[in-house]
Amino acid sequence: MGKLVVVGKAGKQRRYCSQAQYCLLVLLVPMVIFLLGAGALTTQAHTNSSRFLTSQASLLTLQEEYMIGETFKIGNLQYRINSIRTSDGSSEVKSPSSGNVFLFINLTIENQSPSDVEVRSTIGFKLKDLNGNSHESSLGAFLAAKSRIDGTIRSKEAITGELGYEVSEKAKMFNLIVVPDPFNSKAKNASVRFSIDR
Repeated sequence: MGKLVVVGKAGKQRRYCSQAQYCLLVLLVPMVIFLLGAGALTTQAHTNSSRFLTSQASLLTLQEEYMIGETFKIGNLQYRINSIRTSDGSSEVKSPSSGNVFLFINLTIENQSPSDVEVRSTIGFKLKDLNGNSHESSLGAFLAAKSRIDGTIRSKEAITGELGYEVSEKAKMFNLIVVPDPFNSKAKNASVRFSIDR
């Protein structure tokens, strides 16, 4: 009687994980599942806590609205918008683009903290019209501003200067948003609403 020989298909071999890879897979899969579940439980616990809900509600009301001439305080800084002026650029070094004017906002900032504070007009303030359009400070407006509001405010001292923007001639109402800490998304902001008459 002859022997029965089983011949497999040539070129096709089954690949299996090595023992080390198998052990690693067995350890990692439950760990990942555990971490995902723990993260979901933690998120749910925080979002249901009264402390979280209170902080979320307060975030929605952090931005307060003021008018020109009113004094308001954010942290250790006290602000007051003194006046607004516009210019068509005819007496300036650089004129605004066609259909635009320069808008200058005169303000006073008082540092009531025990240490010096740096103020930068380009990151500490945002100007928006009532349609929500942002307006940036242009080079012409920056150069034409009187006593720009950039620099160091020493402890217990105040500075007065101007912010300069280039805006559309058609825009009449604006909100100046004061952002005392641009790197903190939860920081309290304030908004000053004003209109310009031309």
